[in-house]
Amino acid sequence: MSHILLAALTLLAPAPAKAAGPTTLVTGGDLHVGDGTVIKNATVLIREGKFAGVGGPELAGSAGGDVTRIDAAGKVLTPGLIAADNQLGLVEIDLEGSTHDDARATDHPVRAAYDASRAFHAESSLIQVAAVGGVTTAAVAPAGGLLSGQVAWVDLLHGDHRGALARAGVAIDGNLGHSWGDSRAAALAKLHEVLTDAQVFRGRKDAYERAQTRPFAAHALDLQALQPALAGQVPLTLTADRASDILAALDLAKEYKLRLVVVGGAEAWKVASELAAAKVPVVLQPSRNLPSSFDALGARLDSAALLAAAGVPVVISWLDDSHNIRNITQEAGLAVANGLPWDRALRAITLEPALAYGQGATHGSVAAGKVANLVIWDGDPLELSSRPTQVFVRGRAIPMVSRQTLLRDRYRKLDNFVGTKSSSSARPRPDIGAASTTAAPPQK
Repeated sequence: MSHILLAALTLLAPAPAKAAGPTTLVTGGDLHVGDGTVIKNATVLIREGKFAGVGGPELAGSAGGDVTRIDAAGKVLTPGLIAADNQLGLVEIDLEGSTHDDARATDHPVRAAYDASRAFHAESSLIQVAAVGGVTTAAVAPAGGLLSGQVAWVDLLHGDHRGALARAGVAIDGNLGHSWGDSRAAALAKLHEVLTDAQVFRGRKDAYERAQTRPFAAHALDLQALQPALAGQVPLTLTADRASDILAALDLAKEYKLRLVVVGGAEAWKVASELAAAKVPVVLQPSRNLPSSFDALGARLDSAALLAAAGVPVVISWLDDSHNIRNITQEAGLAVANGLPWDRALRAITLEPALAYGQGATHGSVAAGKVANLVIWDGDPLELSSRPTQVFVRGRAIPMVSRQTLLRDRYRKLDNFVGTKSSSSARPRPDIGAASTTAAPPQK
């Protein structure tokens, strides 16, 4: 094995679980807190994995002597970005089934008991790809069915199997439209049936155990998993694009007193006033401006701006795949280019997703007592040319290395691998034995 591959393995080796990082003092730079507040020439004190102090230059003297100091003068500081509704750590290679843990293999549409946190792979190479792009937290959701399962709230500590999970079961994820029965009416009716049975099950568990109840529409474990949502303790995140489906979801939430979050929301702008009145957040991807299906005929680039103007809490995410969730900054920038105020766009990838999933007390903004997820940028984080210079996850400065940066650096100078005159004079690639450049003898 070449020295290059050995270096790659060393850099991407999983970090063992360990205590929170050292006390760190970040000084200088413009801090965008996440709630719209901006602190010029800011000071951020990180201790035991949390923000211990946030303020101006006067705070710098309170850090003490045993502290790691980072000069961020001329840079931009933001909370760690939060990626909503993705399968990070559940899918590694799209076309390799053995790397898929994003769904329960069953024909039954109700899979509420499926817990994504049980399948999360902390050594996924995609974690560091997202983290070095500024994403520090992900709401990892299962897929498929009418009710897909439970969402896991994960901080992106690569290789930390014990520590990465912040909280399991922060939401129940599901799908409307043609998610069951080849009919949106059938899917909605089934969802009504399941939620009603879950209510009945809550008061008749003993009778169920004695086989003294009628058959329920779902397994007892799935009905039990729905109880936090019925109690309003966690949200129900429903993927719906068509305006009529979104209205049906609003009616459902009102009937069962659910905390609803709409995911996708291609036509949410059409019913923005009702979403705002119900205070229902919408998770959307602004670049989905083309009608990818008949449910999304009304998709448009300025959807985020229209929703925000109506008073709807807007969450911006990358919903296409988990390999590119770091693109949420590009999505937020696209929303700004189409009318969304800059501070609302940053909030849509930091504080708003934390609030939508009920995690605003610990994540989403830079405030004393919250988890110390922080990104230092070399420029405007919503500009394509800007990059993080350092990312902190739970107070730890993570290595700014991923599979992609290693490949970039390896092949940056192509003349190290391929001759420049002609193919006949090409030098052998140093990571492949010289024997590989000699033709194999013919088979007898």
